[in-house]
Amino acid sequence: MKTPRASFDSGNPTGYISKKCPECMEYMPLNVDVCPSCNLPVGKINKNGMASRKTDWKAYATAIAAWLFFFFYIWWAFIREP
Repeated sequence: MKTPRASFDSGNPTGYISKKCPECMEYMPLNVDVCPSCNLPVGKINKNGMASRKTDWKAYATAIAAWLFFFFYIWWAFIREP
């Protein structure tokens, strides 16, 4: 099912003329990388007309570093031999 504002465009392989933000549900042009309404970085359009969310690798790296620090502290404070 196509988005309500979409019409068939023969130059576009998906047939959509706009994509929908996964966060705020606003329509935006296909060529934008950031939603103009909520400033969320968005990716390519999927088969349902929704924009995909971009992976936040910086947040994953920060979380992994925090867990490593936590485990190191537990080892240092409770497990190591003084």
